[in-house]
Amino acid sequence: MTVLAVAVVVLWLIACVVWAVMSIPGGLMANASGFYAPARHMTMLAGLALGQLVVAAAGLPLGLSIAFAETRSSHLSTFAGLLAAGVVLQVGFVLWFFARDPR
Repeated sequence: MTVLAVAVVVLWLIACVVWAVMSIPGGLMANASGFYAPARHMTMLAGLALGQLVVAAAGLPLGLSIAFAETRSSHLSTFAGLLAAGVVLQVGFVLWFFARDPR
């Protein structure tokens, strides 16, 4: 089971790296017209990166839930919480960035 747990964590981290490689360039191009203030743009990019780090950290309790069956429910709860928090951070910062007020 330990090999499976390590494989899940490694695959989760690879998926997070792929997501970062896809989303950060998209975030950089979000202000190509220069409509939004640079500080607002940088805040959105920092929020995206923070959300991605939180989602990446969720992979560890996911792997631990496979390796340690006796504490599976607590590990899966932690995984779900971290995953939800990371997604909310990313979506929230993108929605905040594209709000009507460009300042």
